[in-house]
Amino acid sequence: MMEGTLPFTNADQPGTDCFVDLASKNNNKKNKTQKVKIMENSFSHLNQSGKRRARFAFVLAAFLGSCVTTELRAQVIVVPNSLATNDGNFSLTAPAGGPSSLREMRIYDAAQFGALSGPSFLTQFAWRPDTTPGPSGPRSLALRIFASTTSRPVAGLSTTFAENLGADNTLVFSGTLIWATANLPGPGNTRQFDVVFPFTTPFLYDPAAGNLLLEMQFTASGEAIRVDAVSGNSAVNKIQNLGSTNAPTGDFGIPQVTQFTFAPPPLVSIRASQVEVCWNSISNLTYQVQYRSELTTNVWTSLVACVRATGSTSCILDPVVVGQPQRFYRVALHNCVP
Repeated sequence: MMEGTLPFTNADQPGTDCFVDLASKNNNKKNKTQKVKIMENSFSHLNQSGKRRARFAFVLAAFLGSCVTTELRAQVIVVPNSLATNDGNFSLTAPAGGPSSLREMRIYDAAQFGALSGPSFLTQFAWRPDTTPGPSGPRSLALRIFASTTSRPVAGLSTTFAENLGADNTLVFSGTLIWATANLPGPGNTRQFDVVFPFTTPFLYDPAAGNLLLEMQFTASGEAIRVDAVSGNSAVNKIQNLGSTNAPTGDFGIPQVTQFTFAPPPLVSIRASQVEVCWNSISNLTYQVQYRSELTTNVWTSLVACVRATGSTSCILDPVVVGQPQRFYRVALHNCVP
């Protein structure tokens, strides 16, 4: 371990075609209807004696009566990825005292964020203490943090701060922060990431657009603190200016091992307000539509007592009941009077 100084130091029966069509709902908010269509290949209407047979033509598969929800969790990524459970090969120590001022900029290879499904909101980052016992703070900072997406390659980081900034450069934190660590055991041979830098303005980062750039400008004072760092890793690079928060240039430094926390993507839910049940029919014959919520019992309830067909296709509407996740339908020829 080398050490340095931190300078801030989804059941159909055969012949039945069932489908749920949400297109009308998605394309027209005023028509929130699920259409469920049934086609029966062999539909008998009269028996050999000429009497109508009341037989069931089909059973319809369940439809979604309420939205399916998934528990979404924040996504955490350690950069370099290889050090998620391994201690870095360097450490940085912010010495006691102050006030001391610093401008620091770190660049992270976009490939390190491959676990993200797409653009994601970065809500905080954190450092961890080094495995080697050391000072744990507290240290007080008057701090500003900026985030941007840069076209600069990691190895091509300029020592001129302004030349590295992306067009989306955003102030994500401005205020006072306390650095301190409890030096608690982490996975593998590491310690927990508990030196946390929360963002008051989440930053939308898209790895496909470029590398991630973070800049910190601060003045610090208080007790010394030691954090884990990594030297000679192509996934991250850093420049710093010891002694000024607004210096235009800096020197190359050793970057800290960093944990990033991304907010889960928004949970989009779709709910239909009614279902349209349709079946192939013969004009002037009568039918009964029934339903049940489970297939484990044989108790069917009439949705509509009697429907007289007026054409080759008949349909009825059934409002979706909130909290009822599914409903099964069947349609029967029925000698009834509407």
